[in-house]
Amino acid sequence: MESGISYWVFHAQSPLLSTAGNWSTLLYAGVTVNASSPSTICGQINNPTPTVLFPATYFSVNGRTGSSAGGPGSSLVSAVPRPAGGPDAPWITGTTIPSPVSAIGYGAITNCGYAGRPANGIYVAVGPAATIYSAAFTPSVAGALSPALGNTPLDWVRANSPAGIGEDLRGVASYSYANSANGVGVASVVFVAVGTGGTIVRSTDGHNWQQVSGVPTGVNLNAVAVAGSTFIAVGDSGVVLTSPDSLVWSLNASAAAASANALNAIHCVSTTCVAVGANGTTLWTTSGGSTWSLVPIGTNDWTTIAYGNANDNADALVTESNNTLVVTPANQAINTWVVADANGSYAYSTTAGSWVSASGAIASSVVAIDYTTRFIALDGAGNAYASENGVTWSSAPVGSSNLADAVAMRSNGSGYVAIGSSGDNASSF
Repeated sequence: MESGISYWVFHAQSPLLSTAGNWSTLLYAGVTVNASSPSTICGQINNPTPTVLFPATYFSVNGRTGSSAGGPGSSLVSAVPRPAGGPDAPWITGTTIPSPVSAIGYGAITNCGYAGRPANGIYVAVGPAATIYSAAFTPSVAGALSPALGNTPLDWVRANSPAGIGEDLRGVASYSYANSANGVGVASVVFVAVGTGGTIVRSTDGHNWQQVSGVPTGVNLNAVAVAGSTFIAVGDSGVVLTSPDSLVWSLNASAAAASANALNAIHCVSTTCVAVGANGTTLWTTSGGSTWSLVPIGTNDWTTIAYGNANDNADALVTESNNTLVVTPANQAINTWVVADANGSYAYSTTAGSWVSASGAIASSVVAIDYTTRFIALDGAGNAYASENGVTWSSAPVGSSNLADAVAMRSNGSGYVAIGSSGDNASSF
């Protein structure tokens, strides 16, 4: 880079890319203005096997001074985006957490592309006897390309748990909010972890934690999520707690009236949430947790739930025009919920409040499901199975975290971190 020059990075899924002419009409074209090195370009479509219909992503750079037009672009270079979970994005082992853990959460500090850098944030792992560990997620994009690039192993540090707390922590979630004092695109974050005996603890940095007092139940809490800016915790006996600030919590009467079955997991997208549990229970809310409805599916003891909002993979949209089939590259929305039990049985929903029970199983066991540009399901042996739509799954693992005691996994939108009960962990981005 030279001082006084504004660099523009052009990209498109086409070898016809040029910094002049009609570059913006090419497939998935875009430009990063005033780019610095290294610069992160977000929102690319996964096409691990490039075809004529879905070429690799091509790049060119030019520069300009003042208001003058840019000159000719650099020679084209290309790259093939890879989906997280394997096989092209390998699982990389992190430093061992020296205590048993059972759940993992992520808090975003910046989004992808802030100041031209990858997203960064904080992972938190929790477990028995109020165990809490945190790890900073700050991926590096500089240096020679390698399969492990971007999969920097996480380095876990023991957090300061509240004094006198010995209950088991079973779930953790976070809410990130804009903080103008830190600059545009930078957020502050609040973590909440829940556990046995109605225990709730919170943190504003993932490292220093305090117990929340006045929790209106002593029932075991198994999971927590965020709807909009409202924390929602779920637990045994159909208990649902909500909080607007992570400090003051209320029992939800609507959820209690809908079901008394134990709730094991919850996932939220904006103000829509699905909590799942014993005897086929799925509780739905579209009001951020104010009102709930019971939509049972089967009699399974559902243990994990995930949502895929768009199919960011290389697909073809087939339409008919003048009696001719037209094949167009497309990024098709899927808007699908997937629920699974410990034995790998699963169901899916493409219409809110309506489930389809799958005839088969994802794998012989499933401990977690989450989503980036495709669903990844983790089995108890640490193997990762993939699905682009949540309906059909790979018959064999697409990758392995090498965790023989896998218990949980969390996506941050660009990759996955999985943990084992003994504290072993691995990441794929």
